[in-house]
Amino acid sequence: MRKYLRTNYILRRLRTAGVTTLDAGEFRRLFDLPAPRAHRVLHRLVIDGALDRLRRGRYLVSGPGGPSLPPLVLATRLVEPSYVSFWSALHFYGWTEQAPRQIQVANTRWSGRRRLDAYAFSLVRVAPRRFFGYALAREGEVEFPVAEPEKALLDALYLPRLAGGTAAVRACLAEALEALDEERLAEYAIRMGVRSLCSRLGHLLEERGREGGRLRGSASSVYVKLDPRGPRRGRFDAKWRVINNLGGD
Repeated sequence: MRKYLRTNYILRRLRTAGVTTLDAGEFRRLFDLPAPRAHRVLHRLVIDGALDRLRRGRYLVSGPGGPSLPPLVLATRLVEPSYVSFWSALHFYGWTEQAPRQIQVANTRWSGRRRLDAYAFSLVRVAPRRFFGYALAREGEVEFPVAEPEKALLDALYLPRLAGGTAAVRACLAEALEALDEERLAEYAIRMGVRSLCSRLGHLLEERGREGGRLRGSASSVYVKLDPRGPRRGRFDAKWRVINNLGGD
């Protein structure tokens, strides 16, 4: 006779195994089920509220007694591998007081928005060559991947619309500069393979009295706007081929 898998029994097994998220294949192997039955049971568990569907084929254990994951941890479980970056990482490091409305994670597979309970998430797809420079951080008792400080700023400068705009990224760089590894910052910028990014970073570093010499060989050969969304007017920086259309310093 086929054994009926009760919800409480499944949750107990998952907690004992330390499982917080899983896909259909992992569930099938853990309970030794054929694929059709595994999918039926998973569907029932979602209806019962024991699991939340993070995305197609991926589930979060959320029933009574199940783990309650902090939002930054939960964000990186939506798609794996991924890491927290952009405005979310800048806020995590304390360089901006304003928290983003959506928790942003970089990955190489998916883009779009997700919502789970009270949390909103933004999945940002990046090229595989730019998916690097992250490490584990801790939120409560759980670890999650987050951009290293230098990479967080570079991701934000590369896509400033995801970090409050170029002016906000400039302010974060000024706030963070004393804590950054400037050699790593230059190395990562060059590794990103974006000449306009190297030009903007070199210009911003020299605004703060720092040398950006390593970036010169990877900088743009044509003028680029400091704020990509701003007008093409302002002070022209011939050294870095940057049009400072934000003013100030």
